[in-house]
Order: sequence, then structure tokens, then C-alpha cells
Amino acid sequence: MAGYFFHVFNDEKTHDDEGQVFADLAGAIARAEKDCIALALESIAEHRHLIMRHHIDIEDSKGRGVATVSFGDVITVSA
Repeated sequence: MAGYFFHVFNDEKTHDDEGQVFADLAGAIARAEKDCIALALESIAEHRHLIMRHHIDIEDSKGRGVATVSFGDVITVSA
């Protein structure tokens, strides 16, 4: 089990000081993907816009950046 921190970069920057524990990095990435989808839906509902480059940076317990998940990674827009 390892601790990961999720720093959100969307219309506001939110630094995660608490973190969460996951079995591995794949679990942390899956959580960030779900959070990106929820944040994207919130942005559309509240602001009527979506910026695909908004993202969540994942940091390990040693302060190293280990992954980034952007809205564009988890959302497909079709016409």
C-alpha cells in the first residue's frame, strides 16, 4: 500500500495535503480518472464550458510526480 496525493488544476488549483492510500499506482490513476470525469461534469453544469487540458497531478508520498490525468485523457467529444 502506498500514499498518493491528487493536485487538481482546473479553474482553480487545489493542493491535496491529506492524500489517499492505494494498493498501487494503477489504483491511484483509476481514482484520478473518476475524479476528472466528475470535475468535467461539474464544469459543464456550472460554467457551460470544458477545458480538456485541465488535469490532476498525482504525487507519491516522497513528493515525486508519478502521473498526470487530464480531462482529455478520459473524455471523448464527438459531433
